[in-house]
Amino acid sequence: MHWFEVDKQGLARLLERKGKAFALFELIQNAWDTRSTEVNVTLSRISGTRRVRLAVEDDNPEGFGNYLSHAFTLFADSSKKGDAQARGRFNLGEKLVLALCDEAEIASTKGSVMFTDAGRINRRTKRERGSVFEGVLKMTDGEMQECAEAVRRLIPPPGIITRFNGSVLPQRPALEEFEATLLTEIADADGVLRRAQRRTTIRVVMPAPGETPMLYEMGIPVVETGDRWHCDIQQKIPLNFDRDNVPPSYLARVRALMLERMQGMLTEEDANAPWVRDAMQKHGDELSDATVSRVLDLRFGEKRCAYDPSDPEANNRAVSKGYALIYGSQLSKEEWGAARRAGAVLPAGQVTPTPKPFSDNPDAMPLKVLPPEKWTPAIAAVADYAERIGKQLLGCPVMVAIASDVSWPFSGAFGAGRLTLNLGRLGHGWFERADLAEINQLLIHEFGHHYSGNHLSADFHEALCKLGGKLTQLAIEDPDLFDLQPTEMRFPAPKGR
Repeated sequence: MHWFEVDKQGLARLLERKGKAFALFELIQNAWDTRSTEVNVTLSRISGTRRVRLAVEDDNPEGFGNYLSHAFTLFADSSKKGDAQARGRFNLGEKLVLALCDEAEIASTKGSVMFTDAGRINRRTKRERGSVFEGVLKMTDGEMQECAEAVRRLIPPPGIITRFNGSVLPQRPALEEFEATLLTEIADADGVLRRAQRRTTIRVVMPAPGETPMLYEMGIPVVETGDRWHCDIQQKIPLNFDRDNVPPSYLARVRALMLERMQGMLTEEDANAPWVRDAMQKHGDELSDATVSRVLDLRFGEKRCAYDPSDPEANNRAVSKGYALIYGSQLSKEEWGAARRAGAVLPAGQVTPTPKPFSDNPDAMPLKVLPPEKWTPAIAAVADYAERIGKQLLGCPVMVAIASDVSWPFSGAFGAGRLTLNLGRLGHGWFERADLAEINQLLIHEFGHHYSGNHLSADFHEALCKLGGKLTQLAIEDPDLFDLQPTEMRFPAPKGR
């Protein structure tokens, strides 16, 4: 009892949206899946008509392997379903092509069958070798041109000479060929197609001039990717029912594998291309450190670091030293994760750290401070001068401490109203010379930190200008402030002076 009938014309109308090239692909892939060594495809206009004749012939010794009944039985179990390296799935190929044809004939070593207006006619005529599909169908000149261009995009399998209208389609050597585990479709014991992970070969092929890079299934183009290269998967790939697209997750996985293998050939344009960003975002945790670093080298240069909100001066120092500063929005969360894992982007605070006068490290040795009773008169005079000038410049009291620590790498430091001058770095001569220009230079610099801790910020620059101008005005209005003799109340003058 028949449950269904198929309206041939209705099916043909549905198939028109796929374009006519799919008809050639269906027939060619069937021929490639056999033991053929030669496949010949011809497409020619029938003179004076809107019809063309399409023929696909192979030299497979066994002929049409699934018996001629499969040529007209929709969804019969296909022997290809259980073979991940065979291109067919649903036993649909020839039937979809037949739906487009006005008349057709399939001839094989098992016999032949004709399809005409009168219906289906089985014939006893047999071929000695191979099979041939011949069909007549409507096709415009534009559609013929599209079919010719589509056939030229094919990647013929090694060992099978494939001709189109007498011209041999060129073999396309792979730039790289490697193995990886990818999702595929294969029939289980009950003949039901299931998705499973399986190891396969991936071929990376250079597109011909003018070609858009595509994802291929065993030489048959499936979907345009816009990537750098063609990627030809040598097993069934997880397709939608129309066989013209794959899940985004699958494509991202393929891109990550291709990126890992081809990272040495990447260009700056590639590193910023959507396919590389897709691979980094979805599979960055699987990419090697070398690949992640290579992508970031091309995007930002080898001298790069991350913007460090905890050390603003380090960011400016990095830029001044020629580093590219990478801000949070320039990489996705997943890309940042890959970059940090690979150690490919360090914070500016680690690359160009700002020297910190006072360490927060609890294990650090305390600063060696010289008590006031051990100050020389020259030290006392400079300290007194710094406090007088500091109060006038900053408008608040300034307390001076004298460090005597050669291991502390700073000449001075200022913060919270406390100025520390390091005798261990400045030396006694600096105090004894009493060079006002030299002393004022250090004081202006340190008092600038009253306004900003960032040496390279505009605020710090403006503070230095402001302090320099104010100091000049003080020198004009109150020159007695610039007397380097200590006050008698605090530092009594030693005998003999």
